[in-house]
Amino acid sequence: MNDKLAKYFSGESTQDEIDYINSWRNESFDNSKEFIEAKNIWISTQEKPAPNRAVLDKILGEPEGKNVKMGFGWIKYAAAAVVVLGLAFAINLGLRSNTLEGSQILSDGSEIALHGTSTIESINITDEVREVRLNGKAYFDIQRDESRPFIIITENARVEVLGTSFLIDATSERTEVCVESGLVALIKPGEQGSTDLSVKLTEGEMGTVNKLGKGIIKKNNTNENYLAWRTKTLVFRQTQMSNVETILEDVYGIDIEFENEGLKNCNLTSTFKERNAKDAVEIVAKTFNLTVDFKGDKVILKGKGC
Repeated sequence: MNDKLAKYFSGESTQDEIDYINSWRNESFDNSKEFIEAKNIWISTQEKPAPNRAVLDKILGEPEGKNVKMGFGWIKYAAAAVVVLGLAFAINLGLRSNTLEGSQILSDGSEIALHGTSTIESINITDEVREVRLNGKAYFDIQRDESRPFIIITENARVEVLGTSFLIDATSERTEVCVESGLVALIKPGEQGSTDLSVKLTEGEMGTVNKLGKGIIKKNNTNENYLAWRTKTLVFRQTQMSNVETILEDVYGIDIEFENEGLKNCNLTSTFKERNAKDAVEIVAKTFNLTVDFKGDKVILKGKGC
């Protein structure tokens, strides 16, 4: 089975082999769990993510180093490790208002991975529909079921799928959807009786609904790091340090400060794979000949820089 799964994940399977894997995956919860675990392992062996694709895996490595403490910021991410938690119960029992945290494999084999302190609330699970409410950021790998669409409700949008993989980043001000595979419907509810707005997103595309905006923004996703919190791979190509700062804070749950604000205008070209927070920050420091002070979950970079 391992050889068949590796062939499946690499996109080399025939249609018959794809049908066989999908059928096997749907046979039982254990098969679904094995599929997700194998997929995470396969992706972690790849040199780099394919362009415009959201690859999988949890983050993050525990900080190492003599007498260095990274504080509590990284703990909330470590707590979101891929484990089978209570959401499967919620789906099986049709529980309502059941808020859960972490990363789960549902009873139908779908996977939901939550970023940081994001939460999912099951609101309508029946034989006809699977409906949840999201607060924050989450990756979804939804098993296809044409008789039971999967619906995610956010503060300002609705996302509907039959079976696909995608990321949703939802705040009170906007909802952003990035599609890894399949087809996703992003819907902006109409106000005061007006018609809903809807766009279809496919692989490599992203859509954004802004609370104060009148429409839906649709474009190609060119951000290689939008799932770095799961892939453990960060790619910087002449990236301005102000953006590097934002990405490192999102991935590792740390707070970065520059003693010299001019450092934010420097550009970094580097790739981090399987790095913990301390290692990643120290690579940045060495690149620009900086010193680093670790104070709890705060990191202070000092020096002239570029």
